[in-house]
Amino acid sequence: MGLSLHENGLHLVLDARSIPVLSTDTVYDLLARSLTSLVTRTSLRAVISSVLSKVEGISINGVQIGIRRRRPDVLVEIAEALGEVAERTGKKLILVFDEAQDFRIVPGFTRMLAHIYDYIDNAKIVLAGSEVGLLDKLLGKNDPSAPLYGRAFLEIEMRRLSREASIDFLTRGFEELGMKWPQQYIEEAVDSLDGIPGWLTSYGYYSYVYRNHRRALEKTLEEGASIVRSEIERFLANRAAARIRYLSLLRCLSLRDMRWTELKRCLETSISKQLNKSQFNRYVRELRDYGFVEKRDEYYTLADPLIRHAVTRY
Repeated sequence: MGLSLHENGLHLVLDARSIPVLSTDTVYDLLARSLTSLVTRTSLRAVISSVLSKVEGISINGVQIGIRRRRPDVLVEIAEALGEVAERTGKKLILVFDEAQDFRIVPGFTRMLAHIYDYIDNAKIVLAGSEVGLLDKLLGKNDPSAPLYGRAFLEIEMRRLSREASIDFLTRGFEELGMKWPQQYIEEAVDSLDGIPGWLTSYGYYSYVYRNHRRALEKTLEEGASIVRSEIERFLANRAAARIRYLSLLRCLSLRDMRWTELKRCLETSISKQLNKSQFNRYVRELRDYGFVEKRDEYYTLADPLIRHAVTRY
């Protein structure tokens, strides 16, 4: 996008992962904290406070910002106020929503994004998310009735690296650190972490800290599995009735990649129950939407190698 958040100076970041329990109120609380952080850290404190004070439903106590009126129109008014600040100061307003698909819980969220896109010329919106299918739904890629449908956007997809690229990634990283790391260590790490840049980076970091391959790889697998397990639990939180079925599907794929028929048979054996096609397809579709499962050619596979480590903890 050609924009650096830190160089720009006027950016608002909302990360859904920082909300322990997701609800409309906790999202508004997050927004209030983020606005307070924005006012606190910028030299534009006076002008931001002045403009925000005109928004009905906003309270300002020193640099502490609160949101009393929690309605969709207030979201739009806040965005317009920040746009006014950006226009006055010659800045670009950058609004960042991490795990953006989670903000769909807020009534009017996508309509607010569409309004910003259409009417605030100096604003840029960054939507990041690990649940690719749900992020696509948020953008309304295939839904003409969706508020964001048809808007132009730049999509950056973080794909796993090939084995060769993963080896090169780690090799160059260790060279930059001045570390002579044995090739067999690098290859074992790549085979275990399957080209996921984040896990490869963690392994490189722990290798630098511990100077011990085995300890670094075990630490990466342990930490990564813990993170993935928390993501699985978050997914299952509102699916208590089908919890065992989702976990059984993940366990099946932790054994090996499977075709549709084989995966359905494995799940039915695990739960000792026959499922119709629509039920089974719904379970698989949701796991794919949330980024836990992928389909490659005719086979379903776990999207992240650490899911296999995570499901062993159940």
